[in-house]
Amino acid sequence: MEQTLRPLGTIMQLLEELGHEVTYAYEDLVFVNHSDFLLQFGETGSVLNLFFNSECPKREADLIEESLIPAADRKGLSITTKGRYTINEQPDENLQIRFFDF
Repeated sequence: MEQTLRPLGTIMQLLEELGHEVTYAYEDLVFVNHSDFLLQFGETGSVLNLFFNSECPKREADLIEESLIPAADRKGLSITTKGRYTINEQPDENLQIRFFDF
């Protein structure tokens, strides 16, 4: 089984430069700024999907998108906005994440 390298360090540096902070990384997901948005690694390490929390205001999401995508491009990363997500705590203390396309 071939393992894809994921440039988490580059992502963390990029986000920090833009005033954001990685709050949690798990498997292919990178949670940012208290879950306002998250990044999901795609098939290759330099391709990422961007999802906004359903509670993140549209104007704020637009501003994040307008700064994040060009900055990522300059670092050799490709970010595509995919949609929104919700996150809910389950009775067993696990989290359930549901993704929605725009």
